[in-house]
Amino acid sequence: MTMELLRIENLCKTYGKGENEVKALDNVSFTVPKGQMAAVVGPSGSGKSTLLHILGGVDRPTSGKVYLDGQDVFAQNAKNLAIFRRRQVGLIYQFYNLIPVLNAEENITLPVIMDGRKPDAKQLEGLLEMLGIKERRLHLPSQLSGGQQQRVSIGRALFTSPGVILADEPTGNLDSKSSAEIIELLRKSNRELNQTMLIITHDENIALKCDRIITISDGKITADRLTGQGGVQNV
Repeated sequence: MTMELLRIENLCKTYGKGENEVKALDNVSFTVPKGQMAAVVGPSGSGKSTLLHILGGVDRPTSGKVYLDGQDVFAQNAKNLAIFRRRQVGLIYQFYNLIPVLNAEENITLPVIMDGRKPDAKQLEGLLEMLGIKERRLHLPSQLSGGQQQRVSIGRALFTSPGVILADEPTGNLDSKSSAEIIELLRKSNRELNQTMLIITHDENIALKCDRIITISDGKITADRLTGQGGVQNV
């Protein structure tokens, strides 16, 4: 039996009031088992990024619940929510969000250092090897290609050994060759580390590399299917 890692119950997010009210998320519910790599797809303005920000604890829902590993995320106070974000969620962005004055190694280890912990040297070596940037470890972001910068960004997200990785258009700023390399790297991380992942993407090729595709439109889940297995999940 696969362990449920993430549970989203009746999630709603509303912006504005009265005539200006916009429902970014409208009663969204689904679960993600540990080790699954799921894609979230849908048109611009469908609610994908809002969902990602709420799952990452960056934004709060108007109503509904998010549970990660059985923990009610938004039942925590602000201090504990900040610790939760730092330790349990790995975020990967389209534009890398690296610190320009820190080298690759320093960018990867920064979240652990900010958490008051000492980086594990053996884990770092293994991660640099897997990312294929061992020889670039002392380079600044400006000395790296876009694909290499995104590898550093992925390393930073993985280094804290988070409960879940949330990626927002992780290949949106890359050429097709680099995009293919990055999605293979994410897939490898998912398989070798049993890392649970949710990836927002407009790229159908990326979505089809995932175990599951969740489609959102107008703030609602309109389809939820497994890939390559002929399975369809109820929505």
